[in-house]
Amino acid sequence: MAKQPAHKRIYKEWKEATSQEVWEGVRDNFIWGFLGAILVVFIATKTDLAVLIGYLAYYFYVGRIINRPKYITELGKLIVFPIPSALGAYIGYKISYYLISLVA
Repeated sequence: MAKQPAHKRIYKEWKEATSQEVWEGVRDNFIWGFLGAILVVFIATKTDLAVLIGYLAYYFYVGRIINRPKYITELGKLIVFPIPSALGAYIGYKISYYLISLVA
């Protein structure tokens, strides 16, 4: 028996998942990407207070990421994890200079 195409599996998993499950994953991955990206800029600009605050926020949040269940579905692996993480990282990169101006 042939395996279903990925988009059909993702659609089926979307229908089976609750909105809360999906949006919690989206939120968590967005924040994780955001925090990781702002740290890179804070370190590159050598803004010590921002680096400290960024590390504290990142490592408090990484505990949440590490202790959640692993994504086993195509929806989680191909949509819920990479897309919000990348968007969070990009937005974190873009506004990190503004955040530095708030603490510097």
